[in-house]
Amino acid sequence: MDLAQNPFDLRAEHGPSLFDSRHRLVMNGLYEIGWFHSAPRIPRALLDGWQLNGIGTVSSPTPFTVYDSRNVSLQAPIPPVAGTFASRPDQISSGTDGPHTPEQWISASDFRRLKAAAEAGQFGNEGRNTCRGAGVVNIDLSLVRNFQIKEDIRLQFRAESFNVMNHANFGLPVNDLVSPNFGRVLEAGPPRLMQFALKLLF
Repeated sequence: MDLAQNPFDLRAEHGPSLFDSRHRLVMNGLYEIGWFHSAPRIPRALLDGWQLNGIGTVSSPTPFTVYDSRNVSLQAPIPPVAGTFASRPDQISSGTDGPHTPEQWISASDFRRLKAAAEAGQFGNEGRNTCRGAGVVNIDLSLVRNFQIKEDIRLQFRAESFNVMNHANFGLPVNDLVSPNFGRVLEAGPPRLMQFALKLLF
């Protein structure tokens, strides 16, 4: 969610975009095992021609905004986002010094909730996308071998592993101060997945 707190003051909405990942490194490589080209027939048939492929991604965190769904600012809800309100709290510290664990990525003590009665109609001072979630580290590997059946027909065997290190890539934490789960990370990317496949090429 990336909504303007005050639709009449869009200058206050200057900040990073939702997909602002400042640093991103993507590497890929391919290595074909060719040590057995001149080996005897059986070892060559079993061990020659395997191909190892890899893709590695390292990405810095993307940002998010903390909200207060009590709607202290008394603005109309945003219908396209299921009636969500865009009120924000006052930010009293950076919001980046939390413990950064799944149970508490950021702390509610970094923010001050506006008082529903005494401060009704006011806007919190928190900027847009001032907090950051977790980065991404992922490596995918595949082992491939082609078996020549005829001149124009090949059978390809594939063994693939996604997120081979089984690294936990956390999603963004709950960012509504009203929620009892505020600051907790409830979602993560997929764990290690492995698959095997046969592919007929003709």
